[in-house]
Amino acid sequence: MTLKPARLQWSDDGSLKSLDYDDVYFQLKGAGTGESEYVFLQNNDLAARFAALMPGESFRIGELGFGSGLNFMLAARLFDRAAPKGARLPFPSIEKHPIEKPDLARIHGFFGELAGYADALREQYPPLIEGFHGLRFSNGRIRLLLALGDVADMLPALQGKFDAWFLDGFSPKKNADMWGDALYDAIAARTARGGTLSSFSSAGHVRRGLAAAGFTVRKVPGYGIKWNMTAAQFGEKPAPADVKTYNVAVLGAGLAGCAVARALADRGQRVGVIDRAEGCAAGASGNPVGIMYPKLTVDPSPLGDYHSHAFCAARARLEELKPKHWKPCGVLRLDMNAEKQKRTRELLARRGYPEDFAHIVEDAAGTGRTALNHPAAGMVSPPAFCAALIDHEHVQKIYATTVTKLEKTAKGWMICDAEGEPVIIADAVVVALAQESKDIDQLSWLPLQPLRGQMTLLKATEESKKLQTVICHDGYIAPAVDGLHSMGATFQKEDFSPAPETRGEDDLENLEKLNAALPQFGFTAKDVAGHRAGYRATTPDKLPLIGPAPDYEAFCKAHAGGKETPTDGPLYHEGLYVATGFGAHGTTGAVLAGEILAALITADPLPVPEGLMRHLLPERFILRALKRREA
Repeated sequence: MTLKPARLQWSDDGSLKSLDYDDVYFQLKGAGTGESEYVFLQNNDLAARFAALMPGESFRIGELGFGSGLNFMLAARLFDRAAPKGARLPFPSIEKHPIEKPDLARIHGFFGELAGYADALREQYPPLIEGFHGLRFSNGRIRLLLALGDVADMLPALQGKFDAWFLDGFSPKKNADMWGDALYDAIAARTARGGTLSSFSSAGHVRRGLAAAGFTVRKVPGYGIKWNMTAAQFGEKPAPADVKTYNVAVLGAGLAGCAVARALADRGQRVGVIDRAEGCAAGASGNPVGIMYPKLTVDPSPLGDYHSHAFCAARARLEELKPKHWKPCGVLRLDMNAEKQKRTRELLARRGYPEDFAHIVEDAAGTGRTALNHPAAGMVSPPAFCAALIDHEHVQKIYATTVTKLEKTAKGWMICDAEGEPVIIADAVVVALAQESKDIDQLSWLPLQPLRGQMTLLKATEESKKLQTVICHDGYIAPAVDGLHSMGATFQKEDFSPAPETRGEDDLENLEKLNAALPQFGFTAKDVAGHRAGYRATTPDKLPLIGPAPDYEAFCKAHAGGKETPTDGPLYHEGLYVATGFGAHGTTGAVLAGEILAALITADPLPVPEGLMRHLLPERFILRALKRREA
C-alpha cells in the first residue's frame, strides 16, 4: 500500500487538526502533555510498573496511533527515570498516516521538556514507506518499532505479548475503520496476562468490544473537559518468573555474526563471538568497501519487502555508529537497456516510494541513461562496520578458533574446537558462518549455494576523482577512498574454498564491464592496484536464512503427507539459530537479521511483519521439498 502522509491544519485557537479525520491531535496550548500523561501513563500505572522491573526484564507497550510520537516520548522519559538499569522498553506503534518530518519538527517545538527525545526521533525518522522501522533510544534500551500502514494490516503482522496498550486512534465516530470488531480480539491475542489498556475514548461499543475479547473494562474520569475515558485489564498477572540472562555464542565474526552479537548485547545479553580467523571480517565481509542499498521489486514480494526493511535498519545503525568510510553518498543504479528503463519507471509508478527513498534520475552521471537513485544509500568499510558492531562491553571476542561440533548438554550448548575441546558453553547459539554453516552437523541440510566473487581496486584517474556517488551498472564503482576505487564484482558458481585465489582475468572482466558503462573515466589495466576474492552464500529463493534451526528429521516426520502429523519430540534444536544466505547483500541485510534473532532469543516483538518472517525461516525449504515430493 502507498502511504498517504497526514494532512494537517494548524488552527488559530491553538489546536492541530487532521484533515483526514476531521479531528484534533491534541490541544497545543500546554502541549497536550498533561492529558497524555494522565490517560496513558497514569491509567496504565506505568511509574510503579517500570520501577518494579528487574535488570534484564522487558516491559512491552503497543500503541495504535503514533501521531507526533508524544505518548512514546512521555513513556520513554518515564522509563528512563523509573526503570532500573538493564531493563528494556520495546514500543511498537502503528500509524496509517505518518506526519512528514517538517511538520513533526514544528509540532515538537511545543514539547520543550521532551527536546532530547524529539530530536532523537526526528534524526532517526524513516522514509515514509509501508512496513516496520526500528528506532533506538537511550543507548538501545528503549526501542520504537514504528509500523507504518493500516492497522488492519499492521496489527496482525505484529508478534509478541504486550504489557500495556495505548489506543490513541482518532475518535471512533471519525475513524470507524480502525475501531472495527476485529480490533479487540487482535489486541487480546497480543496481551500478556495482567496487561492493561487505556484510551481517550469511552464509546460504548469500544468498551463492549474489549469486554467481549476478555478485558475487564472500567469507565474512569477523563482529563480536563472530557467526562470519561476507558481503562481495562486482561486477566490477573501471574506470579513473577525468574529473569534469565542468556549467554549466547555467535559463530562467525562477519557482518551477520557481528550484527547479531550487537543486537543481543544491546539487550543486556552476554555474547561470545567465535571465529577461526585472527579478527573480525576475514571472509566475504572483508572487502574494503561495501555498498548499502535496497534491492526493490516491481510487484510486492517477500524479497522486495525484506530489502526495504533491511535497508532502513542498516542505515539507522550506520548513522548511529558512524564506522569508518560510512558515506551516505547515494547509489545510482543505471538502466543499461530499454527493458531495464521500463522496469524502473514501472517500479516507481506502482510502488509510490517517497523521493528521499527512490526516484528516477535522467542522464545519470552524464551517461545518457536513466537511473534509479537511492539518495539515502551509500558505502561503508565492512571491516570497520564489523569492528564497530562488536565494540561493546557485553561482547567477548574469541578468535583463531575453529568450531567443529555443537553438542546439547544439560548445562546448555557445548561449543567444541578442532581438537574437540570445549570453547564455551552457552544457553543459545547463533550460526553465522556463511557457506560454512553447513559444516555444523545440525545444519548440514541447509540449501546454501556458493557464489564466488572478485572485486578490483583501481587507481583514481583525473576524471574519476570527481565521482561522488556509487554507480551500479552490470557491476559497480564507488567513490575513491585514499585514491583507490572499489569496483566489481564477478559472479561465478564454483565449489567453495575457504582460501579463494585471485585471478587476473577477473580484474579484466570487471574493468571491461566498467568501461562499457562508464568510458569517460578512462581506466586501463595499468590502473589495477589490487583485488580480493571471496564466496557469497546464496539460497535458491535469494532470501536469507534467519531463525530457529529446525531438526531436519523431526520436521520431515511431522510434515509427512503434506500436513502436520503427531510426532515425538520437538521440531527444533532448542536454542540453536541461523543467520546466513545473504548473497551479495550482507551489508544491507545483516543488521535486520541481527535484530530479528535478538528479538527471538529475548522474546521481544519481532521487527518484521509475521508474513515476511515466514519467508525467512530456514524450515521453508524443508516444507517446499516435502510438498514437491507429495505433488
